Amino acid sequence: MAIRTGKQFLEDLKKDGREIWLDGELVKDVTTHPAFKGAAEQVAKLFDLQHEFPEIMTTTSSETGERFGITHLIPRSKEDIKRIRKAMKIWAEASVGLMGRSPDYMNVTFACFAGHADVWARRGNEQGAQNLINYQKYVRDNDLIMTHSIINPQVDRSVSEAEQGGGEISLHKVGETEDSIIVRGARMLATLTPFADELTVYPGSDIRLQDKKYAICFAVPMNTPGLKFICRDSYSKDRNNFDYPLSSRFDEMDAVVIFDDVHVPKDRVFMDGDTIGYSEVIGEGYWRNYIILQAMNRALTKLEFAFGLGHMIADTTGVNTFDHVQEKLGEIWNMMEMTRAGVIAAEEGAFEVGGKGVWAPNDQPLLALRGLMPKWIPRATELLKIIGGGGFMLTPTSKDLDGPLSAEIAKYYQARNADAEKRIRLFRLGWDFIGSDLAGRGDLYERFYLSDSFRMTALNYKVADKTHPEMLVKQFLQEPVKQLQPTK
Repeated sequence: MAIRTGKQFLEDLKKDGREIWLDGELVKDVTTHPAFKGAAEQVAKLFDLQHEFPEIMTTTSSETGERFGITHLIPRSKEDIKRIRKAMKIWAEASVGLMGRSPDYMNVTFACFAGHADVWARRGNEQGAQNLINYQKYVRDNDLIMTHSIINPQVDRSVSEAEQGGGEISLHKVGETEDSIIVRGARMLATLTPFADELTVYPGSDIRLQDKKYAICFAVPMNTPGLKFICRDSYSKDRNNFDYPLSSRFDEMDAVVIFDDVHVPKDRVFMDGDTIGYSEVIGEGYWRNYIILQAMNRALTKLEFAFGLGHMIADTTGVNTFDHVQEKLGEIWNMMEMTRAGVIAAEEGAFEVGGKGVWAPNDQPLLALRGLMPKWIPRATELLKIIGGGGFMLTPTSKDLDGPLSAEIAKYYQARNADAEKRIRLFRLGWDFIGSDLAGRGDLYERFYLSDSFRMTALNYKVADKTHPEMLVKQFLQEPVKQLQPTK
């Protein structure tokens, strides 16, 4: 099968039959439901972009001769990583960085898993590793979207995940047949639940050696019997594009997944009971290098949008003539350009992993950005609020513009270089980015989607290579002072 079109994606989604629950009701068709329709159409456009920019977004399979999405590619060179990143940037710009779980996130994850399948094959798990390789080719060749659920529910974080709720809450294996394993429990946070084709389960945290029944990794279709998805509130609802230009389109949705004795075919099981391996695939295989590259590429796009939005608001109302506003816009620009520099540094510092022919981006600048981004994007939002001020709160709706007071609105809502409608559109766009319920979800997402900044910044110190910085100090603790060789 070649890459899908948006139309094909929506047709497949319409007949899918997955069990999606929202507001206590079972959703029969996510392509027409007001809570999901806008985002479904936006995801469909991501598929169409592969046809619009095939030389950037796709590549040809040496096995089938057909084209597939390049974010599924296992990178074999620095140039491959650059090509993948360019495709990710196109998808990021389609949602101005608001859809954190666009398909490329999981695509690069499983391409990395498959490229480092030897990490999964340890301790007699060769079949699980082969299943993983086969699965990655399957989603690649069928142009499928994956989501993941890698965190167990928040019941009691003071004890191990296996102990929460008497051991029945966290996802675990409860049985086995000749052809399948049977799993029960719950997982979160399955973003993109209404639109993904496949649900994947893999490690999100370490596990105790004795908790073998919780050490399971697998993938199943979203409509697998026994899967139930409970969605959070919708931030889309019946909103129109004028009043809510972002939340009407880009609410990718999050859900808790309940596994009610789900049968997972054994050819879709990647790990079963290996608690050591469960922890190893978190720390090895370089998959974090790829997903942080995707995440920071998306964050770069979001900061670019924030800078453009802040500049246009300030220029429209004339406040960009004030130096304190210029300083705030300059701060957003600083974040944007340092993120760009980190992404490029990761790309240029790419290396071959262990002589296996698989390449990975340099994780050092990415880890630094990972610690900074949960601070930077909320800070950019704060600065936008200050720049726009009360103008965000006093914007009429599209119905007001067409109503009896349209003439008064045209007079009193004009700006220095924009008529009333343009000014209103701009400020409503700004509010949807910084103050709507979708914006609130985005703030929480940026703070925690790659773990919190506190833990990541502390971890960065622990894993940092301290050799050369130490030598810079030690040269002055010796007599005579020794001149060091410059680093590359």
